[in-house]
Amino acid sequence: MPVARMKMKPWLEKMIDSDQVTGLAWVSKEEKIFSITWKHAARHGWEVEKDASLFKHWAIHTGKYREGVDESDPKKWKANFRCAMNSLPDVEQIKGKSVNKGQQAVRVYRMMELTTTKDCSEASGTETEGFTDYKDMSYYYIVEGIAYIVFSHPYPPPHYCGN
Repeated sequence: MPVARMKMKPWLEKMIDSDQVTGLAWVSKEEKIFSITWKHAARHGWEVEKDASLFKHWAIHTGKYREGVDESDPKKWKANFRCAMNSLPDVEQIKGKSVNKGQQAVRVYRMMELTTTKDCSEASGTETEGFTDYKDMSYYYIVEGIAYIVFSHPYPPPHYCGN
């Protein structure tokens, strides 16, 4: 039977709050903006424990790497982490604040709250008809008062049922 593991977003928040991972920190905890050291492995001065620590922790957490059993592969850890981050509908990279090259290379991200279109009417200030057909439900996030649709789903999310 597979072992249950924490999903990426709460795991990431826990790691940031723990302050145990070099290169991972809140830029603004109130706004849920954080940065990750993102140096290129081929550059001089790159160290696994310093520059790939977060990626290694994620590989261990997901079971993709077992210390003392599997061969160390920081390039693969980073690629897997990047793909996982890109798949999150409620975490976005802030490209204007990220630095792509050099010793100070970082990626800056913002965590957002996902909700359903049922709650969107409250944000827009207009009434929405009751839902009789769940296939119209969409997940979205709001940044600075603008609602962005992430995806639609034909079935209601588990937290919606019974509310």
